[in-house]
Amino acid sequence: MKVKVPEIGTQAAAEGKKEVTAKGSITIDDIVSYKNLNPGKEYTVKGILMNKKTGEPFWVDDKEITSEITFTPEQSDGEVKVSFTFDAAGITTETEVVVFERLFRDGVEIVTHADIEDDGQTVKLTPPAPDVPQTGDEINLGFWIGLGGIALGGMVACVIIFLKKKKDDDDE
Repeated sequence: MKVKVPEIGTQAAAEGKKEVTAKGSITIDDIVSYKNLNPGKEYTVKGILMNKKTGEPFWVDDKEITSEITFTPEQSDGEVKVSFTFDAAGITTETEVVVFERLFRDGVEIVTHADIEDDGQTVKLTPPAPDVPQTGDEINLGFWIGLGGIALGGMVACVIIFLKKKKDDDDE
């Protein structure tokens, strides 16, 4: 009899993307692919978000961001989605989070997928660009420069006409 060892692999994304702006509520969905599970038996996938830079759990509002799902596969190979939702408003620096997943059966951990360097498990959170304040100054500078040029041209023309007329008067 050949023993099949269970395996898992993951692909994480937020809003279907690998990089998102950290504002408001964000959901990172991790698609966990599994192989060699026993159909009809109950399994639990437990996940945690890790800070790639520090290698430590990712914290928001003094809490680790974790999630879990219990499922019963119909076939030995398949996929299940684990979602992590949190408020990203407090993120002020670019942060890469990596999803670590563990698979349990009957409370016993049977396989882990935890690679801090795995790009498939990584999502980049970028803080929003700071708002540029509106000054209320909506002057069209080009218009005023053009108008000033026309006025200056008119003044130069008037001076030339005045000087020419004065010269003609002096010649008489």
